[in-house]
Amino acid sequence: MIGARPEFGPWRLAAWVAFAGLTALAIAHSSLPILRTDHPMHPVLAAQRWLLLPHIAAGAAALVLGPLQFSRRLRLRDPARHRLLGKIYVVSCLIAAGFAPLLAWHYPAFFPYSVAVNALLWIAFTVTAYLAARRRRIDSHRRWMARSYALATTFVLPRLPLPLPGYDDWSLEASSYALLVMTVIALTIAEFLVDWPTTQSKRM
Repeated sequence: MIGARPEFGPWRLAAWVAFAGLTALAIAHSSLPILRTDHPMHPVLAAQRWLLLPHIAAGAAALVLGPLQFSRRLRLRDPARHRLLGKIYVVSCLIAAGFAPLLAWHYPAFFPYSVAVNALLWIAFTVTAYLAARRRRIDSHRRWMARSYALATTFVLPRLPLPLPGYDDWSLEASSYALLVMTVIALTIAEFLVDWPTTQSKRM
């Protein structure tokens, strides 16, 4: 059928499982220790808990719900559930992205601005994906959803290298630029994954 997109192969499930595992490891290494009262960042984050907790919960929800939106089986067999989960994903993205600059604004250096750029792009891509779906522009919707979810992964990507020696000692300015670099990398991978099935089908 013209315009149809083939399903990704079995590697897709393996990729999501691997990413989920890395996400759990990153959170365990970077976030759970902060819950200890003797951690140096605990007083700061405790004072921001009404921003931090919704940010974490919404970001986690977006990471979990995002892959379901790419399920062709769910779209075809239960479109109502697909739309409902999509709306929850949109709200989760808006909350997580909206609270991120508020949490980062008190930090010095370039960090608040890199977070703001990332958050504004995430909001813009998510809203564009939602509006494309409302207008029944399905191919455009899928592309913007891929870009939106790519930015959702930056909720975790900067934390993945934390177990590496020396990474945790980076300056805040270096971390600021690392976030922007990871944003570009995530969007580049998203563009490749969106176009790859079409490229493969043309070769067949």
